[in-house]
Amino acid sequence: MRKLKVGLNGLGRIGRTLFRINQQRQLFDLALINDVQQDAANLAYLLKYDSIHGPLPERIGFASRRLTVGEQAIALSHCADVTAAPWLEHGIDVLIDASGDIGNPARLAAWRAFSGWTVTTHAVSHPEVSTVVFGVNEHAFDPRRQRRLATSICDAVALAPVAALLQRHFGIARGYLLTLHPWLGQQRLQDGPALTAGIDALQSHFALGRAAVGNLIPKTTSALQAADAVLPGLSQKLQALSYRVPTNIVCSAVLDVELERPTGARELDALLRQAEQRQTLPILRNGSEPLVSNDYRGSHYSAIVDQRWTAVQHQRHARLMYWYDNEWGYSSRVMDLVEAIAREATGG
Repeated sequence: MRKLKVGLNGLGRIGRTLFRINQQRQLFDLALINDVQQDAANLAYLLKYDSIHGPLPERIGFASRRLTVGEQAIALSHCADVTAAPWLEHGIDVLIDASGDIGNPARLAAWRAFSGWTVTTHAVSHPEVSTVVFGVNEHAFDPRRQRRLATSICDAVALAPVAALLQRHFGIARGYLLTLHPWLGQQRLQDGPALTAGIDALQSHFALGRAAVGNLIPKTTSALQAADAVLPGLSQKLQALSYRVPTNIVCSAVLDVELERPTGARELDALLRQAEQRQTLPILRNGSEPLVSNDYRGSHYSAIVDQRWTAVQHQRHARLMYWYDNEWGYSSRVMDLVEAIAREATGG
């Protein structure tokens, strides 16, 4: 396959993780980075050094309107409007919007001057944007006619393949999802006014202004609504609650469901292991070692089912616990989508 020219809008946690994965996989040529941060030296520093993943081995520097990575030069711009950055000048095939700006999907959908593909790295509800979650609906993805894309959120990318498997083989009548999510950059180190107004319901909104370190903070979650984009009606069957926990990486979740068809723990375990063996991408993994969250740091799987906690009561009440690296695992699926586009674009 010919390497695509990719533009990256936003160099936050997901943007930098995509950069690091591409340094390993060399899947595409990163031709342009657009970020509202004007300090190129700071951007270069954040690419080089990371508190979770450690320093990159490459020499990273900066100059006028570009970042340098070893011998490679990457153009740099600082436009607040995603459509104003010079993507067209650099021949971008795929634009990845990792900015988190909730208004960008509509802007990109209306941007007719760009004929390539756009990939938004958050949940999107827009009639012209197609959500692709690997392990659920990637086989229905047609790059020839679907050019405005979204890769949902980490919680849905982990949940949806597991829920789809259960729904397909047993049927889900009802259930409950509990997610434990590491702190995010919008939270505070010390108590103060919440920085996430308008994102969460009022009852959880104020609590997100409390210190991220040393607190478990209950909150609402959009995991079910996001999963509805690829599994319609799931949010009508499940309830959900989330906690922000005082760790910096790796989520965990407990999915507790009542099944429509009876099963047992052995059958459920076998189903999950067969799904792992048959998949062509690292979506689901099964494990039984007594591991903790940091052991899953850097995992490129969407969800790792911890079989120690798999249980079935009365043949219909099933419990699954799974882990997922909310940055590396999620970003790996974004990269897989770019690779799928590359196969179509280059005939590979």
